[in-house]
Amino acid sequence: MQTYQLFCGRDIPSGGHVDDNTFNYFLEYVVNPLFDGYTVTDVQGMWKGVSEDTKCLSFCTDAYDKVLAIANEYKQLFAQDSVAIQTLAPMSFV
Repeated sequence: MQTYQLFCGRDIPSGGHVDDNTFNYFLEYVVNPLFDGYTVTDVQGMWKGVSEDTKCLSFCTDAYDKVLAIANEYKQLFAQDSVAIQTLAPMSFV
């Protein structure tokens, strides 16, 4: 399986911020139907020279299409310029 990380900025370009309740709603209704397990980490991102709170979602999966669907949905829902997707080395479970 491949490991993917999505970096979801929480600042909305037109103004505002994706708060915890809104992000949890996104997880419940967009992410949870597609994945049984994943990791969410709070990180500090940088976009266009400005620091912003960011959520990093990590998935261990062979279903890149689902990862891409989540990134596109976040981008559309919260008017983001982009969502970064990082592909990491394969992971295995014991």
